[in-house]
Amino acid sequence: MSIFIFKVYGQDNIGTPYSVYGIGLQTENVGPYNAMGGVAAAMRDNGNINYLNPASYTALDTARLYFQFGVTGEYAHLSTYKENASYRVAQNTAFNIAFRLHKNMYMSLGFTEKSDIGYDLSYTNVIPGSSDSYFQQNIQGEGGLNDVYLGLGWRYKNLSIGLNTSLIFGKIEKRQTLTTMIEGSKIIKTSENNRIHDVLFTPGIQYTLNLSSKSILTLGSAFNFTQKLRSKTDYMAYSVNSSTNTTEMLNDLTLKRGYIKYPFRILSGFDFKYNRKWDIAGDYTFQKMSVYEEFGKNQELKDYHKAALGLSWTPERLGRYWWQRNSYMLGGYFIHSGIEVKNVDINTYAITFGSQIPFYTARNGILLLGVAFDLGIRGTEQNGLIQEKFAKVRINIGFNEFWFMKRKIN
Repeated sequence: MSIFIFKVYGQDNIGTPYSVYGIGLQTENVGPYNAMGGVAAAMRDNGNINYLNPASYTALDTARLYFQFGVTGEYAHLSTYKENASYRVAQNTAFNIAFRLHKNMYMSLGFTEKSDIGYDLSYTNVIPGSSDSYFQQNIQGEGGLNDVYLGLGWRYKNLSIGLNTSLIFGKIEKRQTLTTMIEGSKIIKTSENNRIHDVLFTPGIQYTLNLSSKSILTLGSAFNFTQKLRSKTDYMAYSVNSSTNTTEMLNDLTLKRGYIKYPFRILSGFDFKYNRKWDIAGDYTFQKMSVYEEFGKNQELKDYHKAALGLSWTPERLGRYWWQRNSYMLGGYFIHSGIEVKNVDINTYAITFGSQIPFYTARNGILLLGVAFDLGIRGTEQNGLIQEKFAKVRINIGFNEFWFMKRKIN
C-alpha cells in the first residue's frame, strides 16, 4: 500500500494524514494515566475510572459515585523534504460513570472515541501515456469510530475480572477529486460514506500480589477477539466540466452492505506500587491489523504494536499542602502502527509528563484534575513521506462523592 505525497495542505481541525488508512488513527494514549505513557492494563485505584480494563472497577470505593471527563488538544507540524504545514485539533473525548452495584460487583458506563480520521492531501503526477501532461489528485477524509459501553467488574479476594459490552458506531467519509491540468477538461469527483455499527465485547482480568507491607504488584490484561462489525456504504461519482461548470453523473448513489473485520487486540501489563508514594507501570498492546478487512477485502496493513512505560510519585497523600498530595507523572510510548508507505514503517515515539491534583469539597467529595502533555514524532521524511512533530495537552477531570453512605446521626 502506498501513497505518493508531494504537497501537504494543512488547516485547522483536520489531523494526521496517516489516518487515511483503515479505521483511522487509533487513540494511542487515553484515560487518567495519560502522563504515565497511557498505561492501563494493571492500573487500579480508588480515585480513577480505568475503563480500558473493566477488571479495575473493583478498586473503586464502595460508597462513592464517580464521574470522569477527558479531552485532548493537539498541535502538529507536518513536513516533507520540501513542504510543511500544521494543524490543530481537539480529539479523544471521553465521559465515564462508575459505582458499586452489589457487594463485590461494580458497574461503569460511558462514551469514548475509538479512532479519529481527518486528512486533506494533494499530489501531482504525470498522466499515464503522456510525457508533459499532469493530473492533480486531492484526497479528503473525516470521521472515526465511537464506543458507548456498559461494563461490569467482580472481585474475589485478590482476583478481579470484568467485561465491557460496547456499541461501536461511526462514519468514515472519503472524498476524492481528480483534475487534469488541461484547459476545458473534466474534473472527476467521488464520495464514499461508510457507516459502521455493531457490538464488541472486551473482557479483562487483574491479579494483585502483596509482596510486603509496603509493596504491591498488580498484573492485568484486557482483550477482544476478532469480530465482524456490520457496515453499509454508499458511493457516488460525477464529473464537472471545468469550462461550462456542468455536472454529469457517472455512478449514481449505490448502497452496499457488508462488514469490516475488527482484529484481535490484547493489552497486558504490570503495576508496582511502593510505600504509597512510588508507582511504576508498563504496558504492551498487540493488534493483528494484518487481517483487517473492509467488505471482504484485506487492506494490506501490518500488525499493530505499542509499548508504554510510566512512573508516578506522590510525596504525601494526606499531606497538609496541595503540592504534597499531587501525583507527579512521567512516561513514554512507542507505536508500530502497522502502516507501511513506500516500504517505510510509520512509527510514533513520544514522551509524556504531567500531574494529577486532588481538590476536596465540603461534602467529603474529591475532584481530581489531571493535566498531561505528549511530545512526539510520527512518521518520517524518508522517501518523500510526511513527518509529524506533535504536542498534545490532555485534560482529565474526575469527581467522586459519598452518595451511598447511610446517615448515622440526624
